[in-house]
Amino acid sequence: MISSVSKILSGTPIANDSFIVDDDEPAGSEQFVQEFFTAIQEHDTEIVRRLLVEHRSPLTRARCKAKGACYPAEVERDAFTLLGAFLGPLTGLHLAILTGNDSIAKDILDSTFDQDVDAKFGNGNTALHLAVLLGASIVVSALIERGADISIRNKRGYSVVDMSDNPAILDLLKSGSEHEDSSF
Repeated sequence: MISSVSKILSGTPIANDSFIVDDDEPAGSEQFVQEFFTAIQEHDTEIVRRLLVEHRSPLTRARCKAKGACYPAEVERDAFTLLGAFLGPLTGLHLAILTGNDSIAKDILDSTFDQDVDAKFGNGNTALHLAVLLGASIVVSALIERGADISIRNKRGYSVVDMSDNPAILDLLKSGSEHEDSSF
């Protein structure tokens, strides 16, 4: 699913000062971080994959302040209510989900360290909150497989189960919950 927000974002370049990179990353990493986020915006899977192979750690943890980033119009009202209006700095995974780049989101998720799967943006939302709200079932399934925590509540008090009334998505969350319960 390519959302309407991807059209908005693809025409809006990300400024150099829009990146947040860990202080312990090597000098010069800003250049490939910028290239990474630009490739996500432009739906360039090949560049994203190449950069993830070459620079996994700084890219899966880097964040950008994407000018013009917003929720797709068809879910904007629900997003404001459930997730909040503030997006804040986004990881590549968040941006890929927000722009409807499911295959890029899966590539990034495959390279993401386990402790970063539940990285938060905006009002304490995770990638799983966003994927569920947007109905990205492929990404929801991949996040659950990678161990995304379905019990996290955002600052508004909503869990991922509150984000959807889609039976297929709710079934995925239920099966993820049962798997989580059985692992204890």
